[in-house]
Formats: sequence, C-alpha cells, structure tokens
Amino acid sequence: MNISRELLELTQREIFLFELNQLLLWICTSSVGHWAAATEQFPHPVMVVNLSCNEPNVLLEAIENGCQTFILAQSTAITFLDQFHYVHDRATVRYFQKRIIFIQDDASENERTIVEHSAVRDVMDLLLVRPQPDHNRVDLLTKEFETDDWMVLERYNSTSTTPASLGVNLFPNRRTNLRGRYVRLAMFNYEPYTLWNGVESSDDANGTESRLFIEFCAKLNCSLEISLDEAGEWGQIYDNRTGDGIIGAVVERRADIGVGALYSWYHEFMFLTLSKPISRTGVTCIVPKPLPLSSWMIGILPFSTILWLAVLTTILVSTVFEVLISYVTQKFKASESNRVDVCESMMGVISIFILQAVLLRTIRNPFSSQMILIGSLLIVGLMIGNAYSGGLASVMTVPRYEKSIDTVQDLADRNLRWGSTHDAWIFSIQLATQPTIVKLLNNFVTNPKDVLHEEAKHRNLAYSIERLPYGHYAIGDYITDEVSNNYEIMLEDIYWENCVAMATKTWPLMNELDELTLVIFQSGIQRYWELKVVTKFADNKVQHAISTSRHFDNPGPIPLQPSHLLGAFFLLAVGLGSGLVCILLELLWHRLSARQRAMNQHGGVDHWEE
Repeated sequence: MNISRELLELTQREIFLFELNQLLLWICTSSVGHWAAATEQFPHPVMVVNLSCNEPNVLLEAIENGCQTFILAQSTAITFLDQFHYVHDRATVRYFQKRIIFIQDDASENERTIVEHSAVRDVMDLLLVRPQPDHNRVDLLTKEFETDDWMVLERYNSTSTTPASLGVNLFPNRRTNLRGRYVRLAMFNYEPYTLWNGVESSDDANGTESRLFIEFCAKLNCSLEISLDEAGEWGQIYDNRTGDGIIGAVVERRADIGVGALYSWYHEFMFLTLSKPISRTGVTCIVPKPLPLSSWMIGILPFSTILWLAVLTTILVSTVFEVLISYVTQKFKASESNRVDVCESMMGVISIFILQAVLLRTIRNPFSSQMILIGSLLIVGLMIGNAYSGGLASVMTVPRYEKSIDTVQDLADRNLRWGSTHDAWIFSIQLATQPTIVKLLNNFVTNPKDVLHEEAKHRNLAYSIERLPYGHYAIGDYITDEVSNNYEIMLEDIYWENCVAMATKTWPLMNELDELTLVIFQSGIQRYWELKVVTKFADNKVQHAISTSRHFDNPGPIPLQPSHLLGAFFLLAVGLGSGLVCILLELLWHRLSARQRAMNQHGGVDHWEE
C-alpha cells in the first residue's frame, strides 16, 4: 500500500484533516474485512513512496514487496498511472486485484483525465475521495462501468456519520457482471484449439480453447474482441518487449490475453502472466514409415551384423587351424613335400559351413588331429548352415522392413530432420542440456506450409504433432490424406506440456478465468468439445491414418517372386565381376613378369658377348 507524500502536505483545516485520516484508515481496512480505529496502530504494512523523484525503481520495489492498494493525491495521479504499466511489466510478482484511491486536492489534473487514462482499464477497483470542507462532507465516487464518468457511492458527513455506519461497499465486486465490457483476445486458427470464422456471434467460435472464452464471456457478461494473426501464429517476444503473433500482441498490449496451444514457456513467463492449465498435450512426431528392405539384401538378412562377424571369424580361425595342422602333419612325411595349399584348406572349411561335401583323404593324412578338426567343423557347420537356411526361408516369405523410429533416441540417432511452421515447437526444450535433446534441437527446421507439404511427398522430414488428451491429434494442414499414409506416429513423446492462456501482468480478470478453467476441466466437457471440433473441422482420413499407422495387416505367406532371388543373382554378379577383374589383373601381372624376365635374359647375353 502506497501513500503519497503530497497527501501529508495538504493544507486543509486540521479538524477536517483528522476526520479525513479516519476515513482513509477505514477505507484501507475495510478492503480486508475489519475496522481499525484511528487511535489504534494501523494493523497493515504501509510504504510511503515519493513519486516526485521520477524513479520507477521506487515504485517497482514497493510492488515487489506486495503493494496492491495505492492511495494517491490527485496531483500525483497522472505520474503514477503513466508508470503503472511500465513498472508492473517489469515486476516479478503478479497481483490481479489492484485498488487505487485518489484523494482530491488543489491539483490541476482533471478527474476525467484520470478516468480516461489507459492504465485505468486494468484497475477495476477505483475510488475517488472528494473532500468538501465547506460542508464538512466527503464524497466517495467510483468509475462508471459503461462510461468514463464518476458516480457517487456515498457521502460521508463528519458531524452525523461514523465510518462504521456507512452501509455501501466501497469496492463492489464488478467481476461478476462486466456489462458488455470487451475482452481483447489474440489467437489464430489452429485446430482443434482455436477456430474463428467471424465476430458476429458466439456461434462463430469453435475449438477447445475458443469455447472456454465463449463460456467465460457468457458467465461474466462480456464481449470478445478477436485479434487474428495467421501469419505470425504463436509469435515471439523480443528483449525490447515487442513481438509478433499471439504473444507479441499481448506483450505490446494490443490484446489483453492470448490463447491457442500456448505452453508454459519460461521465457514468455518473464513477460506475461500464465493462467491455470487448460489441458495437457504431448508433443511427438510422425516419421516416414519404414520401407521394405531391398531384395538384393535377402542373402544377408537371415543373420544380424554381429552374427555375420561371428561366422566370418569362425571361418577364419578354422582355416588357420586347418593350415596349421596340415603343415605340422606334413613334417611327419619326410619323403613328401611340406607345401600346404592354403586355398584348398579355406575352400574346404567354407564347404563345410555351406553344407557341402568335403573330400577327406585318410590315406594321405592318416592322423587323428585331422579327423577331430574336420569332425568339429562338420558339427558347427551343420548348425550354422541349418540356422541360415531357416532364416533365409523366413526372409523370403515374410517381408522385412527398415528399422522404425519409435523413441526420441531413435529420432536423434537417425539424424532425421524434423520441423513445422514455427519455432514454438521447441520453446519448451530450448534450455535442455541432454545430448539427445540438443541433437534434436539442431535438427529442427521451420518452413512454410507449401514447402513442408512438398517435403512430405518425398519423405524427407519428420513432422511435429500434438497428442491431445482425448485420443485425437493436432496435425498441420500440410499433412494431407495424400501423404498421411507414408507416415507413422512415434511410440514415445518428445515432451509434454500444459496448455495455458497468456495475459498481461495487470489483466484484472485472471482469477475469474482460472476459476472457470478448473471448473470446466473437472467437468470433463472438454472431451465432448474435442470430439465435436475434430469431427467437424479436421480431416478425419488423416486422423484415422495417423491413429492406425502402427497397425499393420498380416498378408500371410506370399508366393515366391523373381525379386526374392535378386539377392542370389546379385551375389552371382559380384562373384563373376570379381573373378573377371582378378583374371584381368593376373593376365596383366603375368605379361609384366614375362617382359621383365625377357629383359633380364637379354641383358645377360649382351654382357657375355662383351
């Protein structure tokens, strides 16, 4: 509570000043529900603020300390009102039921100038104390709701009236009936939250959050003044307290409050006031559906990468053992050459692993070590070969697909770009430090709707959507029925948020909006609103395609097609090509070697002749 120093310097008659002080004490204490006599110590904290120094920080400090009622001499009224919005916009605390008491003095400010000030719109509890010393009377006036005029609430006669006998409520609750007062609402068409086709009647409003404000004005008898910004959408706030879109209109006070899937963003909270949560939403992505794996990969699909590495390692180790044992056993035959054919050993091991017959010459190698090695290879080869055969049969009858993107980690690991039309989708995670989220932030892109639609045709992007609380989805209109079948929804949300309304820090009706929001939320009627709006305005084919994108029909066994053998033909082509390249290289090497030997022989003959 602030008492201007000018109030202390009034030069009226002492007895009237004493009676006036009694009245002021009663006015101040009546707002909290009890009476304090003038002879008693004032029971509430009081701060004296000197506005003549023109330092907004003085008033800011008072507001941060909890001042909600201000008592001003008329000579300081304009100075105070000029600072009202500036100071409150920079304050951390937010009180919505401000009260201002003006004390008329000999100042030149016209009472109508005060009531027409822009700051008065955000103060619904105004009281003008007009002393009448010549009649030993004090007139108490308040602002007319419909006009910019003062109306008399009560007249206090110091000779016949005591403060306790005043029966009128000096601060009546005007928030129950706003008498057609306009509420300036900023929004844009974003189904199913906010849809507005005109401003003629409430029937033009649709959307789960638009209906909230229709009910709000129906309850409080107010009118909506809609500010649409389709281009700016959610908008943004700059450090100089300007902006565009919904939140820009509110921070610049072109609107009282904004709504339309606004989340509880930290940066915006520093500039605006957030309402109670209207609904809960989860932000996820629709990602390109996995495509069938190419037919040339059929030959390698039965085994995973790790299993292939294990098989190749087994073949290599087995070949080494075979060569080693063959070399050692050759030592026991002094009459024969100790040469070991490595290629023959490798081909023998590979033959075992592909279930082919192996020629085992017991007469040539009559050693138990050779028998044990070949026997163990036959057992392992039988198991690996049959496992591969079973896997190959499964791959050739049941189609295999690429790995789907199910989680946030999958989306980050795939390094797939994701985006929408506005950066508002990442406002909630901009301060995140987790490596996965940071990577997602780097991969987020914004584009116009036509560009996003074209990208969707080519499956180049993932698209952010909202998972609504009652089973539907908020999907941009750039995702049409034409492209929706190419996408599936992730199983995991990137994050979840509370949808709120954002108002100026001095909007006086926030408590009433919060109360209605909680009543509507607990009633469950939002489920009906969501179903009605989605059914009427959304593309139901797109909704169905996204909701069933994770349900795959089972075609059952399919007949073999030529494409199923493409992998075998591919391997044959690789083998033939590799063999051709090798034979060409061998011929080239043989020719170069022969030429080199011929040159060496020719050089030796010339030297002998000399």
